Amino acid sequence: MKLTIYRIMSFLLLPMAILFAIGFLMFLRAAFANPPVFISLFFAASIAIYTFASLNFLIKGIDGKKILGRSSKDWLIVNAIVSIIYSLIAIFQRFVLSSNPAIVENYATALKNNGDIKIPDVQINQLINGISYFLMIYGIVLFLHIILSFRYIKQYGYLFQNEKNN
Repeated sequence: MKLTIYRIMSFLLLPMAILFAIGFLMFLRAAFANPPVFISLFFAASIAIYTFASLNFLIKGIDGKKILGRSSKDWLIVNAIVSIIYSLIAIFQRFVLSSNPAIVENYATALKNNGDIKIPDVQINQLINGISYFLMIYGIVLFLHIILSFRYIKQYGYLFQNEKNN
């Protein structure tokens, strides 16, 4: 049963991983002009790599019963740790925005002042809240997926062997 849930969660995470990978490629050049953007890109790349590595582990390793290299396990674990940090940030961000609605209003004002946006403030607030709810749900699914991944890495540890032994 848990493997079925893990499988469903893996495919639910896939579209966001594709978006994160595309965003990483699109903003990589901009990050050289604005170095703080590298932090966001680091998270985006790690989440994409984690999602693709866990899908590889599921499809080729668990389902296909193929031996994966030790580096596959390393990529999976390292990027899972970074993804846990992102998921916790996404979850707690929603709680912060819920407890302090002035932050949402400040974001809405800044967005309206920095761009030529003709949308009413109420709709901008709803958009920001909607995005934060979506990211919270995504963060929860990602967090639970990572917990299951660590369990399956331990359970199917024999699938990860040194490349020299393959």
